[in-house]
Formats: sequence, structure tokens, C-alpha cells
Amino acid sequence: MSTAPGAGERRLLWINHFAVPPAEGGGTRHFEVGRELLGRGWRVWIAAADYHYQSRRYIRRPGAAAREVVAEMVDGVEFRWLWAAPYEGNDWRRVWNWVSFARSLLGWAATSGERPDVVIGSSPHLFAAVAGARLARRWGVPFVLEVRDLWPESLVAAGGRKGVAYAVFDRMARYLYRRADRIVCLARGTMDHLRALGVPSERLVYVPNGVDPAAFAGIERPARDTFTLVYAGAHGPANGLDVVLGAAELLRGDPSIRFLLLGDGAAKPALVADARTRGLDNVEFRDPVPKLAMRAVFAEADAGLMVLRDTPLFAFGVSPNKLFDYFGAGLPVACNVPGEVAGMVRGAGGGEQAADGSARALADAVLRLRALSTDERARIGESAREWVAREHGRAVLAERLDRALRELVPG
Repeated sequence: MSTAPGAGERRLLWINHFAVPPAEGGGTRHFEVGRELLGRGWRVWIAAADYHYQSRRYIRRPGAAAREVVAEMVDGVEFRWLWAAPYEGNDWRRVWNWVSFARSLLGWAATSGERPDVVIGSSPHLFAAVAGARLARRWGVPFVLEVRDLWPESLVAAGGRKGVAYAVFDRMARYLYRRADRIVCLARGTMDHLRALGVPSERLVYVPNGVDPAAFAGIERPARDTFTLVYAGAHGPANGLDVVLGAAELLRGDPSIRFLLLGDGAAKPALVADARTRGLDNVEFRDPVPKLAMRAVFAEADAGLMVLRDTPLFAFGVSPNKLFDYFGAGLPVACNVPGEVAGMVRGAGGGEQAADGSARALADAVLRLRALSTDERARIGESAREWVAREHGRAVLAERLDRALRELVPG
């Protein structure tokens, strides 16, 4: 961070271990909202790791031995790619990957020649957010916590147990809630949860996930004999894709229904093996692709799959990128997530809600969508597209975040 700011320019350091630009597979929220902030008088740095969590490889350095910071400008947003330790499975090496990123962040900031005006620390994991809070204190600037995943609650939602790790994450989270000048929540239920923990409402800001509507505009879907449902996202224990395989098994008698599962994650090898064992010829697995390549994938599809594991947290504490991408692409959805997500599907007029979290209920929702005509599904998709542009367009979200940050960093 060595370039001098422009006159009246505010400087934002946004920390998210897993942030990527559209040319890489993964979440592009921080880049897209950051790009919108440029036109509102902000200079935006994104601190992220270039060890890609989906492909399990370095995308900006030759290998683990190269630990220097890699600077890159993408459409005016300045990425700082920091080293993080490599890992393969979902064991202690993954936690070390998180910790090593936080250490790299602190080391980079110690040698930086200039400080930002505000720091946002995002919580896909808490180590990066805690490091962000320490940096904000060192620089004497406001700290904003962005709650993407609720910890320690996410540990249980992914199949973990309440033990030592749960207690450690709980203590870290409560420290961050006390320390943050503002807390950005991606789900309204998260705000209610934090209020119940004693966080004052005036420190909470609702800035959910969203979509750039222009990215998927004009996708054409000609009439065809097959009915393809796409899932585009992580294949982890929390994502509930075993239920999709169960629904596919129930629907295997209809050769026109096809499931396309796009992405990667710790559970994918077991899912692929399970589908092979069951002989599910109606399920296709593909590797993840960059956001720039998603138009072609969504053009193949007739509906999206919005699924998560059946656990209480997901009824109130998630803001699923994939749902907004489906809606932005004009795809109706089959959804098995209750609570807040179900309310968004209903409010958008965007698809069919499963009666519960079972494979049978998901299969029934798929059949209801399949029974609609191409024109009827197109009307549902257009309704969803209009809703997501109005409620979750990137410009709308950037405006909301800009107002919140200007309260902390007045001109």
C-alpha cells in the first residue's frame, strides 16, 4: 500500500482469505462490491490468499516456497495476494492454512508504507478477522467485522461437535463482536442472532450477498427435451448434496431429468463414488469454473438447485451466492432450505420449495418445476431476475455499504 491516495479519497482494506476476481472460480462479492465503491470515492485493497481453496493450487505464485506478496490490479481494485500454507484434506492442515494466512497478513502490514482509513475483516474463518482487528487497532482506524459464516455455530452445522475448538471459536467471535465498530451481516437472521447475544442494533448493517445483473443478461434457453438442474458451489459436508443424489435416485426413471453438479470440496470424492455405486447416470459432476464462464453453464440449465444440509443454522444464518446467481441468470430454483432463504424464493416468485429436507421432498419440488412449460419457467425466471436486481444488485449493496463506512470515515 505505497501509492499516495487521491484528493478526498478514502482507503479501504477488505480482508477475505478466499476472495477472487471473476477470472477465478469462487466468490467474487468483494471484488464486485469493491469495484462499485471505486466510483464512490474509495480506493480498495483486497487482501486474499492465492492458494485456491477449490483447485488446491497456487494461482499467482510458482509454489509454496515463494512467499512474497503478489500485487495485482483488476479493474481498479487492488489485490494483495498473500501466502498461505497448502493443504489437501479437511484436517489440521486446513486450519494451519487459515492461521498462516493471518500471519502473512500481519507480516505484510508491518512493512506497508501507508495505512487504510478503515479495515473490514471477513469471517469465512475467524483468524483473518482477528488479524484485521489487530491491524485496525495498530493503525488507529475503525474496524468492521463482516459475518459471512457464524462461528462457532458453523462448526456444528458442518458436522462438528461442541468441544475445545467450539469454545475457542466462541471466544474469538465474542471478542470480535465487542471490538467491531460496525458488523456487516449477510443475513437478517444473523442480525437477530447477534442482538440476542447483546450486540446493539445500531452497530449492525445488513449487506447481503448479491449479483451483477448484467453478468447474466440475455441468456437464451431454447425448448429442449431434457430438463437440467444445476448446482454451482462448494461440495462440502454442509452443502447437503447427498440429498441431491437421493432425489436423483428417486427420479432415475425419467431419463429427461438431469442433475449437473459443478464445483469442488472435501465431500466431492465421496459423492462421486456414491453416485457411481448407485449407478446414477442422471448425475454429472464437473470441475469448478470461473464466474466469467458461468453464462455458458447456466445456458445449459433449466433450473437451479438451492440445497443445504438440514440444520437449524441454515434457516436463519446464510446468504447464498448461488441463489442470487441463479436468479440473475433467470433460472427458477428447487429449494430445500427453510426459513430466510425460503422466504426469498417465495418473495421473488422464484421457484418451488421442498416440504422438508428429505430426498423425496426435493424430488417432488423438481417434478413440480419439470411439469411447467418452458414459457412458465421463463416467467418465473424473469420474476426472480427482476427481484434480485432490485434487492440484491451489486450497486444497491455498494451504496448501503458506502453509507455505513462513511459514518465511520467522514469526509
